[in-house]
Amino acid sequence: MSNMLFNRNELKILEEFGGDYSKKNYGRAIAKKLGFNQKTVSSILIKLEKENILKFEQEGKNKYYFFNKLNPNIKDVTKIIELNKKIKFLNKHRKIKGLFDGLEQKTDGVLIIFGSYAKNQENKDSDLDVFVIGNIKDKKDLEDIYNIKINIVKTKKEYSRENALFKEIMKDHIILKGIEEFVNLIKW
Repeated sequence: MSNMLFNRNELKILEEFGGDYSKKNYGRAIAKKLGFNQKTVSSILIKLEKENILKFEQEGKNKYYFFNKLNPNIKDVTKIIELNKKIKFLNKHRKIKGLFDGLEQKTDGVLIIFGSYAKNQENKDSDLDVFVIGNIKDKKDLEDIYNIKINIVKTKKEYSRENALFKEIMKDHIILKGIEEFVNLIKW
């Protein structure tokens, strides 16, 4: 892999493979979802495949792309994707950034936002769903300051990857703390 810096469009396309890291995607679906020109998506997918980040399987006329899990740098690519998601999320939620900072300070371990906030479907009545691998101190003061209900799911590292909740979290999540630790837990 010659260059691990990605431009904005490459990052957006790589994010389509994030979440469920075993997901397969094809160019037309990505172009439609992102509102990109199909030719642009195709050239980026080919570039990422040449850089050994993605592989593909041909099914009929479609090439289904997926992460090349044998690439020794794929965890670093995943960390870049997760960090980019976090930055975009925090920029979008500037009004309650202090809430997220407070949660980070109170957490010893991995801190993940899931549910409506991670899916970008929250409204003024939404509660905040938080998944913690490790420990979190009392969050009542943050709930009072920001007038939001915080639902915390705590677990130890011995969680089950087959658990339905964990599968939901894998699909749509924002990692606020512990990106590297979380990426190392992904079943590659």
